[in-house]
Amino acid sequence: MQRWSSGRLSAAACLVALLMASSDTAKAQDFAGREKLRAFGDQEFRKDVLTVTDGVYVAVGYSMANATLIVGNGGAIIVDTTTRIDDAQAVRAQFATISRAPVRAIIYTHSHPDHTGGASVFAGTDRPEIYSHQLFVNRVPDLGRAGRDGGDQFGSTLPDALYINGGTGTEFGRPSGPAAMKTGFLPPTKTFSNDRLALTIAGVRMELLHTPGETNDGVSVWLPDKRVLLTGDLFLKAFPNLYAIRGAAPRPVEQWVASLTKLIALGAEHIVPGHTRPVIGEANARVALTAYRDGIKSIFDQTVEGMKRGERPDELVAHVKLPPQLADSPYLQEYYGTVEWSVRAIYSDRLGWFDGNATRLFPLPESDRAQRIVALARRCAADTFPRARRAEHAGFPMGRRTHGLRAGHGRGERRREASQGAGADRTRRAADKRQRQELLPLGRPVPGARSSAAVGEPGNCW
Repeated sequence: MQRWSSGRLSAAACLVALLMASSDTAKAQDFAGREKLRAFGDQEFRKDVLTVTDGVYVAVGYSMANATLIVGNGGAIIVDTTTRIDDAQAVRAQFATISRAPVRAIIYTHSHPDHTGGASVFAGTDRPEIYSHQLFVNRVPDLGRAGRDGGDQFGSTLPDALYINGGTGTEFGRPSGPAAMKTGFLPPTKTFSNDRLALTIAGVRMELLHTPGETNDGVSVWLPDKRVLLTGDLFLKAFPNLYAIRGAAPRPVEQWVASLTKLIALGAEHIVPGHTRPVIGEANARVALTAYRDGIKSIFDQTVEGMKRGERPDELVAHVKLPPQLADSPYLQEYYGTVEWSVRAIYSDRLGWFDGNATRLFPLPESDRAQRIVALARRCAADTFPRARRAEHAGFPMGRRTHGLRAGHGRGERRREASQGAGADRTRRAADKRQRQELLPLGRPVPGARSSAAVGEPGNCW
């Protein structure tokens, strides 16, 4: 049992105690999550060039995003081009062991730089056409957070000892920084504006389908003769980012659901996502796409229903969850996006930033709030911890004592315990008496109290 060595803790120590809630359970969950992410990366991001079906090959694990080779008659098609030039060079070397046919076309599934950064390597001197949706060209770049804290969504600046993976791939912006993702980009030379574009390139029939979801310019590539579907980032083996914390507008959830419904109807036999390994087999493909669609729709529907009941974001995230059968799906684990972030994004997108709590209309600047918390901590240090020390010396564990203070000083728990067995009334009265003695110096209202000190007076921590 820990003993406090001084009669009074510093204000800083008191502030930490007031603001940090930690427990063995939280630590266990933290490390369990790390190991789960590590195991996921070991499984999904191993370097491989995989044969999806005859003439279709995907490179996984060489970059943050996949690159796919489609071999035709006298030519090849590349779908997405990895994240940066050195990644693309490694993949092209592997693809050259399969086919050295000239590249007739490059297809961008969307405008994110981890899919477009190596185009110049694959183009070489072949002068291929480069296809995208017109919205790719018209897009307005995300603002981001100008490098401030919170903008490093993928852990790009973490030291190697702390970095595991990016959730959707090996690395994003590491080790050479985000600028390296732009050096190999080539602009589209052919675009389409409708929902579908039918093409035959090097004898390979294909359809480019406009499938907005993670981006408005999203394109899925359907190979009807091979029954292969390349989804870009509309689908992958992780819960999606319905909102990207790096600083972007919330994604169009209803369009995302509609796009997935369109793809399910194709009856694909194989799926090649923009990240993670392919899904092989018609039954597996249908299960994967359907779970992904239903998971997104469930979170959206639950959130909107709660909003109609007047629930605020903090209330919504407490109960909006994936249904059990979807929560167990390997395609909806929270390696990339999270349910909670999605709920908050849907709320903000539909109702704006104000949650109906008037105290948040004109919040204090962070510096002013911090100064007031420090001042409060100084007052707390002289009052709360001497009583906590006395309780600990009396055999009351500090962890339980601290949580009791946060949760109404444990009154309900003591009363429930006292109600069991003989002497319930006597025990309850004794507990109430102790509560009065302990709470009055804090200024907290207690049953039967005639008055309480105002916030800010000496001896008041609340």
